[in-house]
Amino acid sequence: MRCNVHDGVNGYICARVRERRKAMNISQKKLAGALGISYQQLQKYEAGKNRISAAKLWIIANQLGVDVGWFYPQARQ
Repeated sequence: MRCNVHDGVNGYICARVRERRKAMNISQKKLAGALGISYQQLQKYEAGKNRISAAKLWIIANQLGVDVGWFYPQARQ
């Protein structure tokens, strides 16, 4: 299952995690190790099969060198 930005905010977040990880050329195994989770769990996050908690997203953001807000759609005025 590929994550779809049309799946709402959760879909957008999982797509952005994958996008940033790939842009930084980091493997799922390496990022998962830094997060203290299995690469299978990271696969589930990126596929949208499991939701990412706020605390875990904060850790992911730190590991990927972005602010947590980077993972959210921009608010429309």
